[in-house]
Amino acid sequence: MQAFAKDYPGGLPDFGYSETIVVTSDYSGQHATATHQVVSFLMVDLAQSKDWDRRRISARKKYLSDGRRMSYKRLGDDQRRRALRPFLEAADRLHGVCVTIAIDKSIRTLFAGEAPLDLTNPEFAQYRTWKRPALENACRVIHILSLFMAGLCQPRQNLLWFTDEDAIAANPQRLYQLTDLFAWISSGYLSFDMGHLRCGTTASDDGSKRIEDLAAIPDLIAGAVSEQLEVTDREMPDMVGNVFWLHAPLVRAKTNFISRWLIKTEAPLKRLVFYISSSESAPFCSALMHFDARQST
Repeated sequence: MQAFAKDYPGGLPDFGYSETIVVTSDYSGQHATATHQVVSFLMVDLAQSKDWDRRRISARKKYLSDGRRMSYKRLGDDQRRRALRPFLEAADRLHGVCVTIAIDKSIRTLFAGEAPLDLTNPEFAQYRTWKRPALENACRVIHILSLFMAGLCQPRQNLLWFTDEDAIAANPQRLYQLTDLFAWISSGYLSFDMGHLRCGTTASDDGSKRIEDLAAIPDLIAGAVSEQLEVTDREMPDMVGNVFWLHAPLVRAKTNFISRWLIKTEAPLKRLVFYISSSESAPFCSALMHFDARQST
């Protein structure tokens, strides 16, 4: 991150004056035809994102006044489709970063051994009831988030993480276990003490739709990135990881639109996409797909 910040000044947000950082996350690639698991999360300081709040409230009043939630899978709905442009234009004004990681599904695990945790350790007894894919996914998300916390957060800052209500946070007990896991893993990355560290789901929304709208951003990105890589893998398999943004008719219109938005660089909200692949010579090979006004890498 230090090297990236040096090469691309302003490519990462400055949370130096933030009291609380809010994180939302979403995931794609569970369907049978998907070639990659996609993890996307958003880190923002809402105190410095008041323009976003005004714009997203305005968009809601005009297009989503009945309270419906924005979702990649539901963009066939006329109202959601009309709301997409103003919704993403409002997201431009967020003070933060959206990080998306696409992981080749041929990689069974990113961790040593058959499971991401030593389940023979009594301290991890509560995770023995988790199905292996759910535990793998939870650990992937937490390790990635912890890495960015270590690089971007400051001592004594509060962090609130809201994840979608999927297998890693399917019920209150699972959410409690996820919070314990988050505290344990993140402590291995952080060289300083945070303030409050809390986990919740989109069900925690207070009725303002603020949390739901924040969570919808990684949802839209994860869906679009998943389709882009699925189509690239099918149409140009040798180019996966090199060429990323394809255009209609290869991908759907909604994916084209979100993809074009994702490569914008001159906005308060920063965007990063990582690709992790596997080969015989390199079990884990990662690449950063970053788009800059001067050049693309």
